[in-house]
Amino acid sequence: MTELLLILLAACLANNLVTDHLLGAAPALAAAQRLDIALDMALAVTGITMLVACVTWLLEQLLIAPLQLENYRLLILVMSVASACQAARLAPGRYFPRLFDRDGRFYPLLLMNCLLLGVMLLTVPRHFGLFGALAYGAGAGVGYALVLLGFTAINLRLAVTDLPAPFKGLPVQMMTLGLISLAFSVFTGMVP
Repeated sequence: MTELLLILLAACLANNLVTDHLLGAAPALAAAQRLDIALDMALAVTGITMLVACVTWLLEQLLIAPLQLENYRLLILVMSVASACQAARLAPGRYFPRLFDRDGRFYPLLLMNCLLLGVMLLTVPRHFGLFGALAYGAGAGVGYALVLLGFTAINLRLAVTDLPAPFKGLPVQMMTLGLISLAFSVFTGMVP
């Protein structure tokens, strides 16, 4: 149980995929306009990363390793992520209509999110068990949610401040993302 908690904390804080590897930064910039949209996106990404981590582990253990398909790993895993995103869009749409609305508001952001590719490719070499992969996916999703919600709150605050013209828009967002990355670097040595 302690190992799963350490995996979750390491993926969430110490080895955050957004701040360490800049995976998923573009959807974070796109979804950081309103707090309700950012919260919906954070919930959707957290659920999808957990699903992708489990599917990746299962495919690696049941298909890729036994059939020695290591050369086709990336193709198999990318196709499985696309299928998992489509299944997640269809299945919980009935129960969570705000997250997966009919017009597919988050579908392109989820499907093209590099965070999912990072979770997919970083789960395999670490040799987690199924629960470890689930904890890693949950930690990556919660870490993404922390960065996204923090970035959105700062972005909303900056929208009402008087900034010089050269800093408005993308420049101040990139500086903000850099400062958030610097803040998350504090956790680097805390979790083994």
